[in-house]
Amino acid sequence: MTCSVGVASANPKYAAYVIHAETGDVLFDRYSNETRYPASLTKMMTLYMLFEALETGEIKLTDNIPVSKRAALQPASKLGIKQGTTIDVETAIQALVIKSANDVATAVAEKLGGTESQFAAKMTSKARQIGMRRTTFRNASGLPDTRQRTTARDMATLSQRLVQDFPQYFHYFDDDSFVWDGRTYKSHNKVTQHYKGADGIKTGYTRASGYNLSTTAERDGHRLIGIVLGGRSGTTRNNHMELILSNAFDAIEKRPTLVKSIHSVRPVPGLRPDRIEEAPVLLASVKASAAPSALASGDASSLLPVTAQADPSTQLAALMAPTEPGIADTGPIGEGDADLDLVRNWIVQVGAFKSQPQAIEQIHRTQDTIRAVWPDAGREVNIAQKEKDPVYRARFTRLTENEASASCTALKKSGTDCLILQLAE
Repeated sequence: MTCSVGVASANPKYAAYVIHAETGDVLFDRYSNETRYPASLTKMMTLYMLFEALETGEIKLTDNIPVSKRAALQPASKLGIKQGTTIDVETAIQALVIKSANDVATAVAEKLGGTESQFAAKMTSKARQIGMRRTTFRNASGLPDTRQRTTARDMATLSQRLVQDFPQYFHYFDDDSFVWDGRTYKSHNKVTQHYKGADGIKTGYTRASGYNLSTTAERDGHRLIGIVLGGRSGTTRNNHMELILSNAFDAIEKRPTLVKSIHSVRPVPGLRPDRIEEAPVLLASVKASAAPSALASGDASSLLPVTAQADPSTQLAALMAPTEPGIADTGPIGEGDADLDLVRNWIVQVGAFKSQPQAIEQIHRTQDTIRAVWPDAGREVNIAQKEKDPVYRARFTRLTENEASASCTALKKSGTDCLILQLAE
């Protein structure tokens, strides 16, 4: 028996699935066996392989992973690791979970598989071993590849196996932040942060996939695993996940026999051979962050607040409605995990001037610094009327919050003042 949620006009990217983590009972199912793009949920398998290598002693948490040119050149979301440097294994885990770093995913793949394509073949082989029957991996990050496909059911299986096979490492999926190279990177997984009982595991986004999410949550001794694929936005996806999990928890409370006895059921397929004798593990007011240069002082526009849909009856309709172009569709192809981190509605303003040529000159003067952080940053001169005379504001656009912050930090080091702005949606 599955929980009931109303059905709306189909979004072809959408699928959702909820299971009981210990018994495998299905509590919600919408298109769970239809193939979809996994986006950065792919990194859950990259992490599975990494955890397995740690457990077998192939590598240690303190080992360093070398960074190749290919890894360093991966598109965002990325940590910004440089060719010829290294990153330790534990930081790599955190970067994959929290930052969803594509450059780190490639570095891990090359460390464990020789090449990323060879590692992806191993990922697919491992997927078959653990019961993921309709998943094919072509890279370690989830960057767009039409041949890289999965299902909500397979992603639930992978999530279940991460919980059961590697309880000693699962805490990484609940981390809120990590520090690397003097910067703190914060998690954007709002469901894990705010939903009662949630403690993992991964977000994902590409334009082809829509907004994806895997979540585990535990209440009253019952752990559930939820998968939502193809959300129209991070907000609708998160709302829908919370709705289907809450409905499932409520259904179990009202009818405990909805799920089989935890003590009499083993996962299907079974645990890895080395664990077969073990019991299953239970599992825009515009925000200013720096002093502006030239005439930029006091220059702000109003930020439109983003409000979550509160009415549960409209959440599925919003999620499943045909996808319309939005801010997440305005970025360049190659986004590995947009979610809230890669919504490109942040701007770095590098000055406000009395003439357009001055603004253009400032853009040319600073563009190399900005594009070292994000090569596809946009450039614009924004004209604002101040009393009688216009003001020409030199800006770089199409940045994430982290990219804008990193850009402004780099500019300040070179002696250039800047202002970070967030556009209204």
